[in-house]
Amino acid sequence: MDGLLRSVIKTVRRRLRADEEITVEAVTKELGYTRQYVSGRFHRTTGRLLSHFLKEKRLEKAARLLKAGNLRVSMVARRCGFDSENYFRQQFRERFGMSPRQFRTTGHLRAIRRPQMA
Repeated sequence: MDGLLRSVIKTVRRRLRADEEITVEAVTKELGYTRQYVSGRFHRTTGRLLSHFLKEKRLEKAARLLKAGNLRVSMVARRCGFDSENYFRQQFRERFGMSPRQFRTTGHLRAIRRPQMA
């Protein structure tokens, strides 16, 4: 695996655990590279957009928080970096096939499929 890709994944995992911002800008700044350089390398290496990978990781974190059941959906959305609750709901439904509220009551964490690289 590409060294930069390993650094991106390690940074994303650490930021998720620390409840830090998970955006292309935040990750690339922490790594000390430009957004264009990291995004381009990530895309050439994985065939995926870095922004899509980060959104997927934020949605997976949201699923875990919803299953914990302590936070309102709006709080989960904000905690996972979604400024718009409507956008969060839309993206969550697209990713998991149900609303965040439905996922909390009937979804399964095993529905979170892991990409090969993370």
